[in-house]
Amino acid sequence: MATIQKRGDLQWRARVRRRGYPIQTRTFTTKTKAEAWGRQVEGEMDRGVFVSRAEAESTTLAEALDRYATEIIPHKKQAAREARRCTGLKEHLGGTSKRFISTIQGKDVVAFIKSRAAGGAGPHTIRLDLALLSHLFNVARTAWGMESPSNPVELVRGQRPKLPHSGTGVWVI
Repeated sequence: MATIQKRGDLQWRARVRRRGYPIQTRTFTTKTKAEAWGRQVEGEMDRGVFVSRAEAESTTLAEALDRYATEIIPHKKQAAREARRCTGLKEHLGGTSKRFISTIQGKDVVAFIKSRAAGGAGPHTIRLDLALLSHLFNVARTAWGMESPSNPVELVRGQRPKLPHSGTGVWVI
């Protein structure tokens, strides 16, 4: 059973200890949320489907972009261009880049698309930004071992900007 401790006026810490699994600890604003999380983690451990999300819950999007820039981008064909795009992404994401990877959702990606379009970025630029973000989430999940729920960029397929078409079979960029 999860141990729930009161930590100050508005904090409750849930701690789950099971043999064969790392200790899981998380802090919540209410006792009810702490108990629910403890039951969820224990249930996953009982079923054998538990995966530690500790790294994804402690790594911000900006930190992940920095790691991506140092580990992945140097191996790409257009490394300098991708590095500039990565740096620009951190600026354009604003407050979202300070959030943990595990908390990024599809609605955050849609808000990013709308803000980039309102800022004057073209459809191709936005699509390239989304491609970099999508690859970042895939690399974080596969190569870095971060278990986030899903790739939020893949969840917004219908919201991506359409490239203009000239009508002659040639794309206008």
